[in-house]
Amino acid sequence: VVLGPLGDAGEGVSGVSSGGDIIRLFPASLRILQDFHSGAYGSTRLAAASTADTPLATRIAHAALGLLEVAPGVTVKDVFLQGWGGNEDVLQIGRQPPLSADKAVSHFPRLREVTGVPYSSMLFFDDCNWGNHCARVAQACPGVVTQRTPYGMQDSEWKQGLRKYEQAKLRSIGD
Repeated sequence: VVLGPLGDAGEGVSGVSSGGDIIRLFPASLRILQDFHSGAYGSTRLAAASTADTPLATRIAHAALGLLEVAPGVTVKDVFLQGWGGNEDVLQIGRQPPLSADKAVSHFPRLREVTGVPYSSMLFFDDCNWGNHCARVAQACPGVVTQRTPYGMQDSEWKQGLRKYEQAKLRSIGD
């Protein structure tokens, strides 16, 4: 692990070594997760839909979530599990059955099933640059609001996603 600053939250595990690479959170992701941890988003909960492409990549992703910290002693995984009663099924990571490379036909239906959250209450951010998972999810999972993050999560994309979600909710009230 790599110890370092966690923004304004002090020092902690800011990186995880994987082969010759260091896995780190984007600065905006760190701030957003810190906000979730502090309760800034009320009862809103997080889940993950990732198509890690090999069993090893899936294991690395899960390990990194359990090591990277958003505050001293508080891991990314801890924040993702807030409000779910420890249900790790909200971390849909990988492509191995029952998951597939198509999040729209595997990850999202499973998330809806394990959480009871309807698609119309989901906001999906995706950084894929070799395909458009957002378009696929929006088409196959009606109601999911999507926001692409081609350079990793940035503050502007986070805010844009929240605006799109709010607009979708307002439209549904008007229907």
